Amino acid sequence: MPDAGTDPRLTNPDLLQTAVSERRWGAWNFASLWMGMVHSAFGFAVIGGMIATGMSAWQALAVVFVANLLQMVLMALTGRVGSRYGIPFAVWARSAFGVFGANIPALLRGVVAVGWFGVQSYLGATAINVLVGATFPGWRDWDTVFAGVAANLWVSMIAYWAINLLLIRHGMETIRRFEGWAGPLVFIVMVPLVIWALANMDGLGPVFENSSRFESTGQFLWQGFLPGVALFISASWATMVLNLPDLTRFARSNRAQVTGLFYGLPVATLVFYGMASIIVSGTQAVTGKVLWNPADVLVAIGNPVITIVGAICIAIATMSVNLAANLVSPAYDFTNLLPKVFTFKRAALVSIVLAFVYMPWKLMENPNTLFSVLNNVGAVIGPATGILIADYYIVRRGRLDVSALYRSHSVYWGYGGYNVWSLAALVVGTGFCLLGQWVDAIHWAYEYASVLGIALGFVLYLALMPLARRSSIGASFAPIGELGEENNEVLKATPSADRV
Repeated sequence: MPDAGTDPRLTNPDLLQTAVSERRWGAWNFASLWMGMVHSAFGFAVIGGMIATGMSAWQALAVVFVANLLQMVLMALTGRVGSRYGIPFAVWARSAFGVFGANIPALLRGVVAVGWFGVQSYLGATAINVLVGATFPGWRDWDTVFAGVAANLWVSMIAYWAINLLLIRHGMETIRRFEGWAGPLVFIVMVPLVIWALANMDGLGPVFENSSRFESTGQFLWQGFLPGVALFISASWATMVLNLPDLTRFARSNRAQVTGLFYGLPVATLVFYGMASIIVSGTQAVTGKVLWNPADVLVAIGNPVITIVGAICIAIATMSVNLAANLVSPAYDFTNLLPKVFTFKRAALVSIVLAFVYMPWKLMENPNTLFSVLNNVGAVIGPATGILIADYYIVRRGRLDVSALYRSHSVYWGYGGYNVWSLAALVVGTGFCLLGQWVDAIHWAYEYASVLGIALGFVLYLALMPLARRSSIGASFAPIGELGEENNEVLKATPSADRV
């Protein structure tokens, strides 16, 4: 734990190490957490988009499964820092970027998260509004427009934001309990819908009968599989790879978080996306329409009970994604920036307000603008991830001096609180990815920035190490400190009679 020399500019109770005894998240908590994140409208859209580009359903499922396996490996690397040291991502970043320099990748991650929180909340509220209107026709009549938004949608949005606020204000323990049942809840709707779809089809239906446009296995691998894997990673959980310690700092052990990650991400994704494909296939067989929006599917089925229950599950699933992926991160990132001003709960409230104030419904009128902004900022996420992995596993050999992370003029101080070498690698890696927007020859670098950036950050940082070690500026790169400690390790080493 940080000692008496702690700099008040660098800490408050929410940024301190999670006590080993308070790390209670087990494998089920992490499995259900990831179930909640993959069980969303995004899954329908991803499969639909891949099939629309000419993949068969089986090829699309293979792309998704492999992409999630790769992400799982990266998350196992970054998540280990949280489970062993109990520190959030923004504090860990101080070891590589300097105690103040860490605010740069942390704030950029926070900005992306706030943006997606607003978009996801708006889309969730919109889906609920449509489904309620389909069930209760009178709801649609309440359509007086205020500031470009109908009155019924205003009610849906305000209620949606308020529930998120209610959950976050009780802290991470409430989130753990919520995710524990919210993640698997979507199966309440998915299982009967799959049964309904199979009952209305001969086999798996038209979606699975569509053939691939790729003429050979080699063509699929180079033109479909590899680009598909990279794009899926960029569009899904590349940002979570960076800040996973925000969640794993509450893990009982690294094994628990990795086990939960395996069952909740690649396995649950494959099952959920497969079920989504079957449901869409059944809907197409019955209605003749290809509907990859779950709200449209529920309305097309025409069963009021399923529609109502489905609306509730969509709302809960979206909240499950938003809380873990898009609200926890900025809460810690903003707290790290101004620990004297913000607490975790106060920063979460500010994040929710910001996500509402910038009016995502206006940005969604021109989604290209929104995604362009988020992709530009997201180009920083990949290099930052690569730098952190290289610094922790290669340079520091898996050791951190945790108390020094909370002190000024420590081994992580660098030059005025900034590690100029890691920031140089970040600027170069990000600059190359962003340059692809304007240079056609390297447009692929921008398109796959979140994936390519990890490799660039990793290689560039290590390439600068010989210069950094000989330089008089920059942080110390000696592998000092401890290897960390997990709750399960403490329990095994403590005689049962001494346990509380």
